[in-house]
Amino acid sequence: MNQYHAVLSILGLFGMFAMQGQVVIDQNFTLDQYVNEILLGEGVTASNISLIGDPIQLAKLTDPSGNFSVTNGLVLSCGDPNRLADCQGDMNPTGLGTTFNDPDLLNVANSVPPLIGQSFTVSAVNDGCVLEFDFEAGGDSISFNYVFGSDEYLAWVNSSYNDIFAFFLSGPGISGPFAAPAEFPDGAINIAEVPGSDPVLPITISSVNDVTNSEYYINNPNPGPDDICINGYTTTFTASAAVQCGETYHIKLAIADGSDDFLESVVVLEAGSFSSNAVNLEADAVPFAANGLQNLVPYEDALGLPAVFSYPNGESFPFAAWSADNEMTITVDGQESVIDAVIIEGCNDAQFTIIRPEAESDLLDTLYLGLEGTAFLGLDYSDTFNQVVMNPGQTESEITLGVVDDGADEGVEYVQITYTYINGCGEEITTTSRVVILDPLPVEVTPMTVPCQGLDGTQELGYDNVTGYGPFRYVWGGNAWNNAWEDAADWTTSFDSTFSVLNANGELVPELTVELQVIDQCNKVFNFEQQVRFPIIFDDEICLEDRQDFPALNGDVYIEDVRYNGASLITGNPLGNTLRVDATPVGERYKLNELISGAEPWEGVITLVDTCGYETEATIKVRDCVIPNVFTPNNDASNDNFRIRGLTGFGGSQLLIYNRNGTVIFKDETLNDTEFELVWGGRYSNGDLAPEGTYQWVLLRSDGYKESGPLTLVRKR
Repeated sequence: MNQYHAVLSILGLFGMFAMQGQVVIDQNFTLDQYVNEILLGEGVTASNISLIGDPIQLAKLTDPSGNFSVTNGLVLSCGDPNRLADCQGDMNPTGLGTTFNDPDLLNVANSVPPLIGQSFTVSAVNDGCVLEFDFEAGGDSISFNYVFGSDEYLAWVNSSYNDIFAFFLSGPGISGPFAAPAEFPDGAINIAEVPGSDPVLPITISSVNDVTNSEYYINNPNPGPDDICINGYTTTFTASAAVQCGETYHIKLAIADGSDDFLESVVVLEAGSFSSNAVNLEADAVPFAANGLQNLVPYEDALGLPAVFSYPNGESFPFAAWSADNEMTITVDGQESVIDAVIIEGCNDAQFTIIRPEAESDLLDTLYLGLEGTAFLGLDYSDTFNQVVMNPGQTESEITLGVVDDGADEGVEYVQITYTYINGCGEEITTTSRVVILDPLPVEVTPMTVPCQGLDGTQELGYDNVTGYGPFRYVWGGNAWNNAWEDAADWTTSFDSTFSVLNANGELVPELTVELQVIDQCNKVFNFEQQVRFPIIFDDEICLEDRQDFPALNGDVYIEDVRYNGASLITGNPLGNTLRVDATPVGERYKLNELISGAEPWEGVITLVDTCGYETEATIKVRDCVIPNVFTPNNDASNDNFRIRGLTGFGGSQLLIYNRNGTVIFKDETLNDTEFELVWGGRYSNGDLAPEGTYQWVLLRSDGYKESGPLTLVRKR
């Protein structure tokens, strides 16, 4: 069986969103915690940990701003690391001064001048901090990342104040000029070196600065509020060495002032980076977003997410509790287990990485993964996920689980991934990871209670609550705003805006519809509409002794009153039987029903008052609607047109005119419910004059009613 060094990273939901902030220094750790919980990564175990120096010289550094070379790390300092977070802090050392002595560090410091063409000498190393421990590696190499920084920059470059650090490694197969514990008689080597230097250069302020190896130097003389408080520092370096799997080695991490005991220098070892290339597979939730998304916001910082994801099939997942404690046991589909990662369909994904040693790189090989669970290969995730093909020359391969939004209501599913391999120590390792797959969480919005429109013709609309995976991006009323990449203080799930409800003529519009588009963190788009309708009276005509629907757009919307000269036509009778309004009381409001006319013609302006006090006016005419059987279209302004009236509310009604041969010579139609009449002016449809004679008219009302009669056209001379 081929030996593979494998790394399983289940890359799960909620990538960290970059947040601004100052450097944080934390010294509330034991020596063991500094090494085992902060420094060490996968594939390495440590023992026999010791410190030379003052415990105050150690700290955990966190840089939320991302401006420093590493965001988290273990600090070894010549002074108090709190100075890194407080630019007004004490620059004096801890007071160890000349009580510290390390010939190897001094030799490393003094090896630099001749290598860079200088002649200065470092007289002593003071204020030393030396962290040492034994370790075993699970592979054939170890490496870790680090940054060097100093307040000696740039004033004391190429001087005797050449602050120094070194990483002295000793153990089987290593032979070097530096001292090592008695059990490692072949000595130690220094693995802190300027990359690509020839001859090899140790790292000091004189070997890495704005002139020498400047590509590795970052100047920082005037740090801002989000910067680390040190005059200059390096880019991230990597220290590495070949080791023998399972054997015990010793590392000595040492830093000291050169010649003086003033001005601070630090080395920051990146948290979790001290690792071996062969590790026991552990599936941790590491950010990985699908569809190119980069800034998924973690659960604890998100907006609109519920504590428990619940689905119609009765299944649920305690997302809040799991986010706070990834080691908790959760029951999914009847199985209790620790969940390594959570995937939301169409939002994020999981990735499996396998690394094989260089010795196997010439082979063509296929690896197979064991899969089980309630999610199915080829249905819920990629049908190629069960195998990994390693081509000749390839040492690393990644497989993405390939979860997509399949649109099915499945609730909570899981897939268990098992991989068995032989590690660098010849041990058979079986690793198992369990990934939960959740259905997408839809965005839901709650419209605010709509207030009255203002008398100035404005209307306020908005939403009290938006739930889903936020922060959200919004397109509200055609304007894009509050994008998720803005400052967290600007994220919101409630908002309102004021809109005009008047047209270009300053008249109230019948309705206002505002579209809201919400884009969640998974880049899913959800569309909503908020609509407000306004009752508006319009000009109309009504036949004598008739009743018809009240002439108002959105007449089903409750109103306050209908008035003539300020007097109510609903509760009073200012026009007697000439014109009346029928309305149904609804609390203190009314629902409009009908307009009722009397036996006498009438014309006047009446006012509709909506529940917000906004008034609209219209001219109402009461007309004689008798259908004539003779008309004289000779343009003398008397009986020039044949009319059929009383068609309000019957949009789509048709008037047909037939000649004596039964041929339709004219046709007219009401285009909407507000048209009162259909008219024939005595011409053919092409505009030519129709001759005198007898015709037949037919009314096809839109409600199915049909009426017809004879009509005589007379042209007076």
